[in-house]
Amino acid sequence: MARFDRDSAGRAAGIGVFVLGVLLLLVVFYLAYLELVRSGALAGSVPGRSAGEVALAVATKGLFLFLLGFVASAIANKGIALYQAAQAGAYVREER
Repeated sequence: MARFDRDSAGRAAGIGVFVLGVLLLLVVFYLAYLELVRSGALAGSVPGRSAGEVALAVATKGLFLFLLGFVASAIANKGIALYQAAQAGAYVREER
C-alpha cells in the first residue's frame, strides 16, 4: 500500500522564505525611491550638479538596486519552489 505524505514543516519553510523574499523586494523598491528623491532626478535639475553627473549617479545606484531586486526575487522564487515541493508530498511506501 502506498500513500502521499505532505510535509508541513517544508510548507511552512517555503512560505517563510517567500515572505522574506517579498519583504526584501519591498525594501529594495523603497530604497530605490529614496535614492531617486535624494538625487533630485524626480524634481528635475539639481543646483551645483550637471545633468550628466545626476544621470551617472542614478544609473550606478539603479544598477546596484537592480542587482538587489534580482537576488530578492530569486529568494522569493526559491520559497515558492520549496512550498510546491512540500505540497506535492513524498511517496511513502508502507510495509506490511
